[in-house]
Amino acid sequence: MKTPAFLLAAALLLTPVQAQTAAEPAKPPAAPAKRSLLKYSAPKTATAGTRIDGDGASRGSGEKLPSLYVLAPNHTALTTHEQPSLFWYQTGPTKTRFELTVIEPKNPKPLLKMAVDKLDQAGIHRISLARQKVSLKPGVAYKWSIALVPDPANRSQDVIASGSIQRIEPAPALTTALASAKGMEIAAAYAQNGVWYDALEAVSNEIDAAPKSKDLHAQRAALLDQAGLKEAAAGERK
Repeated sequence: MKTPAFLLAAALLLTPVQAQTAAEPAKPPAAPAKRSLLKYSAPKTATAGTRIDGDGASRGSGEKLPSLYVLAPNHTALTTHEQPSLFWYQTGPTKTRFELTVIEPKNPKPLLKMAVDKLDQAGIHRISLARQKVSLKPGVAYKWSIALVPDPANRSQDVIASGSIQRIEPAPALTTALASAKGMEIAAAYAQNGVWYDALEAVSNEIDAAPKSKDLHAQRAALLDQAGLKEAAAGERK
């Protein structure tokens, strides 16, 4: 049976269109939505004026020491963890002795005192209280400090920075927010609920897992900016 001429003509007209459609490149997937930067809401009961920044300068030895900053707001900042991490920022390397101290109020003996001969890397540093087997009691405002000690016989030459930390029980709203949170959602939940140290630790854990992520470093920089830690935030953006 022969194909009618008008059907054959229609088939010839449709064929090029179908071929062209099949050859069209697939559209690229839509770019993921940009993640909002961390937003820290300071607790309403925060006691202001508890942070001291350590400004590096030439000491008796003539060495210009780097500046030190505890990574905490200028108020008693909070944690829900019994053994949180403490973070600080150092503007440059040094071969000078470094000390870290945690003090409990009305206790003459430091809760923690540790030292290393030198800190030869600039940037953000962390110490885990869990690794030091140090636990914080709820409701106690601890003072912690870091120092560069160029002359152990003359402590007036020290570069010192300090801040404070208080452990609290998590509020119901925070517990609910954390129940299904993952990754940066955990940091966001802590930040929004005014728990500074846990927010900083959560975003830092993400950075440890993906150290080259510019997005994660931008998140930590945003958090540091909100605490007035401009030099540390700038270092994160380099």
